[in-house]
Amino acid sequence: MQSLKIRQATLADVVPLSGLIQHTIRVSNSEDYDQKSIDMLCAIFEPEPVAERIENELILLCFMGSELVGTVGLRDDFLRSMFVEPTFQRRGLGKMLVARIEEEARQKAISEMMLHSSMTARVFYEALGYEFVELQSYPEGPFVLMKKPLR
Repeated sequence: MQSLKIRQATLADVVPLSGLIQHTIRVSNSEDYDQKSIDMLCAIFEPEPVAERIENELILLCFMGSELVGTVGLRDDFLRSMFVEPTFQRRGLGKMLVARIEEEARQKAISEMMLHSSMTARVFYEALGYEFVELQSYPEGPFVLMKKPLR
């Protein structure tokens, strides 16, 4: 297995990052969300909104060789937009990305992380110590607000 590299996203990464996220949503969330919800979620991650996120958030990218295989973001005390290319899921990349963004949060003196989990990813986040806060409904579908104290 090639070595993993993590770096901060730049505006030059907008198109591949948008593609990774949209592909992952379409593949990974198809059992829990209907097509309309999937399309609405993908629209949130078109290149223009992704560019805005890159300018306003800390977004980390994970590469295996030259292939973009994962991403995670931090905005204030929220873990945002953690996605792993479906063919690379269940290999520990998501867990590693979450640990890395939690460390970034600790360095910013953030004592508790929040996140909006898809229904699909709820069990993943629970396994990492995130606790259910409430179910929230959005036009794109239901999401789970979760939290975790950072020690």
